[in-house]
Amino acid sequence: MNQLTTQQRKLVYMLGILVLLIPIIALGMPATQRTAPNEPGNSGGKIARLRHNYKLGEATLGDVDPASATMNLVLLGMRGIAGSMLWMQADEQKRMKNWSELEQTVESIIKLQPRFLQVWKYQGWNLAFNVSAECDAVEDRFFWVKKGAKFLMRGTGQNEDAAELYNQTGEFFGKKIGRSDEHVQFRKFFKSDPDPRWEGRADETINPDNRDNYLVAKDYYTTANEKEELPGVEQHIMARSLFRSYPGRSQMDYAAALQSEGEFDEVSLEAWRDGHQWWVGEYGRDTFDTPGGVIILGATEEDLQQLAADDPDHDIADKREWFDRYRKMTNYPYWEDRSEVESQQSTVEARRKLAEGRIKFFEVDLKPARELLEQGLNELGAVFTKYPHLLQHDETVEDVLKSQLMWQYVLRLFGEPIPQDFPLRNVWDENPGVRADLEERFQQKVSSEFN
Repeated sequence: MNQLTTQQRKLVYMLGILVLLIPIIALGMPATQRTAPNEPGNSGGKIARLRHNYKLGEATLGDVDPASATMNLVLLGMRGIAGSMLWMQADEQKRMKNWSELEQTVESIIKLQPRFLQVWKYQGWNLAFNVSAECDAVEDRFFWVKKGAKFLMRGTGQNEDAAELYNQTGEFFGKKIGRSDEHVQFRKFFKSDPDPRWEGRADETINPDNRDNYLVAKDYYTTANEKEELPGVEQHIMARSLFRSYPGRSQMDYAAALQSEGEFDEVSLEAWRDGHQWWVGEYGRDTFDTPGGVIILGATEEDLQQLAADDPDHDIADKREWFDRYRKMTNYPYWEDRSEVESQQSTVEARRKLAEGRIKFFEVDLKPARELLEQGLNELGAVFTKYPHLLQHDETVEDVLKSQLMWQYVLRLFGEPIPQDFPLRNVWDENPGVRADLEERFQQKVSSEFN
């Protein structure tokens, strides 16, 4: 090398650099296109492909304030400390009700911890539940509920292999929209947004197809189940047998919501039929690993015998024991029978009569109210005589007790005694606490309506 001229040495160095660049480029070239999470990475260098395949990639830090203390910590390799500081800052901003600053802080958190699923769940629910509760107007609360929904949806976009985050997003659309204290308004707003920019339509960011919130939730639950089946994907939020039940439960929640809102037509009937078909045909045929080997929740005796014959480690007694345990844990028999019964025209007709009877009662049209309530209770009683375990559901119990309270009130107004053996007397006797609470509210409403 000493015999080479300066110019020759420079050429050798240049050639060496170029040779070394080849493996550096091959290893370190960034991805040039997005690949689905569960497909092999086929873009960029070796490191980019490995990062994709092992799900180690994270979002850019470009949106974190470069002059902030957080960025200084990140540059010093203390990402965890920076994240903890931001979480404390977010809690303080929530306490001080600095909503705009809270949003910015949350944005910084997800830039630092995009693969930490608790960030998405906690902050999404924080926006929708805690922040929205600080607003007085229902429309303003719904604005923050949407913020939480959009945040969770972004989380699923950045963690497309996270089955549990899809499940939690489905839970959000189902429970927060459908079961909160403001569920009547929220369900309406979900399809007809109060924001004038949407001109009476749904906010297309969260409901582009203008669907019921429970059906949107069902889609997320279904996707969660699909993700959970993929190799290398796991969820850790609940037992697998419960996790996989949610699409069917959401379908049945949709059917029940339609009827609670006064729809007793073919649409609500079909919704129950779809729920029953999924529960029995899909969920009921799914396989689950238990300490007693593989079981099927909808298994017949012949199915159990075959499962035992195929399993050298567990006999039929093991199969029956764990089959019974899992059916009880998932409440499988209840929803199997409930969806079947609610799919029948006679049940829908009985529920329709009770609903119309309650309307007539508060319209002070008491004779038709009495007839409808009495007919509905008798018809529903015939159903529950055959399926007594269906009376464990709180909504059904309340529905029956409210109707009984109104029916008895009308009888007293007409000067007639309450029969000892009136329809669904067992529901009346077995739920004294619920009955007392409903009776108190009933008396208050009657006093305000009739006086």
